[in-house]
Amino acid sequence: MTESALAACPRCKNVISRVLFAPTVVIRGRPSAEPDRKIKEYEKEGKWSHAAELADKEAEKTKREDLKTRALEDYKKAGYNFDKYDTDT
Repeated sequence: MTESALAACPRCKNVISRVLFAPTVVIRGRPSAEPDRKIKEYEKEGKWSHAAELADKEAEKTKREDLKTRALEDYKKAGYNFDKYDTDT
């Protein structure tokens, strides 16, 4: 790094020019967009229990009520019966 830049190739003596490359930039969406996308993908594929589990976990982390509701709906579509666990009756 302390040496001066080469002006010519030591082997063939052709002129050397520097080429600068821009750094790679990765732009990502908001953190909650990824789980939402994955839940939607599972629902589209009919993997209701996968979608429900992911929505449930994400709802616990983020305290999002919409995901809790979505998880319950997906669990029901997966065949889980929550009525038998209802203790109010």
